[in-house]
Amino acid sequence: MEPNEIYTPSGGPPPSNPNIKLLFQKWGETQIRKLVSDFYDLIQKSEIRWMFQGDWDLAKEKQADFMIQVLGGPSYYIEKWGPARMRMRHFVFPISEKERAIWFQCYHDALQGFDFEHEDKIDFLYFLDGFSAWMVNRKEPPWEKYKSD
Repeated sequence: MEPNEIYTPSGGPPPSNPNIKLLFQKWGETQIRKLVSDFYDLIQKSEIRWMFQGDWDLAKEKQADFMIQVLGGPSYYIEKWGPARMRMRHFVFPISEKERAIWFQCYHDALQGFDFEHEDKIDFLYFLDGFSAWMVNRKEPPWEKYKSD
């Protein structure tokens, strides 16, 4: 692979899960926004904080709008920000399996603070696992290219 070549994971985008579309009705907008906010609070303390520079409140709003839409709620994201195209939007960030795992762990940890049904948490985490795997665009961690022998 060339240094700037974008890696595409095998298997394509994750399949949709109809259970995901029921979570907005079960969790509600306020709880989803709180979950996303708690997630970002963990990201701010993580090794991948550098990927999330800028306006943290705006980032929380955008991701909450996206999650609300994905989880069966109103189409806030597409109305405010346009088509999601999340993989394309993330090409500017070097995302390897390591960054993906940290991102996923922050969501997993944030989710533990909520009294949602266990099966709903599993469905959500399953969605996040497939979604985040599709965001991987580098085979090696970004810092590998800076190592000297």
